[in-house]
Amino acid sequence: MRNREDGVFFVKKFIVLILTFVTYLFVSNCASSSVGLATSNKPIPNTPYETIKTVDKTFSWYALDIVIFGIHMTEPPVADLYERIMEEESGDALVNIRYWNEKAVFGPITRYRFNLKADLVKFPNSQTQTKSKR
Repeated sequence: MRNREDGVFFVKKFIVLILTFVTYLFVSNCASSSVGLATSNKPIPNTPYETIKTVDKTFSWYALDIVIFGIHMTEPPVADLYERIMEEESGDALVNIRYWNEKAVFGPITRYRFNLKADLVKFPNSQTQTKSKR
């Protein structure tokens, strides 16, 4: 016949096991990523251009993800990414675009990273679009 101490020991052991498993789920992380290529962000058939420089930018933002609900803590910067890079660097288009994005989960917090590497070009017979608007 089992006594009361054996039952208490079993419950304590079970609780420690469950807490260890839950802690492992929170501490361990998950990551996923994807990559891609594009020739340019604007159609430039038979148009001469001059390569200004290679642009390599990484953008990060965070979100609070709980099961199927996600709340962004900061605004994702990828909506107007090409225009912003061309404005900052005074170029007309991006060619030879290579990108990757990554998602890493740390418990309920998710970190998103987006990297863009491309050649910034300028058309010799035109002014930069952002400067001509001003």
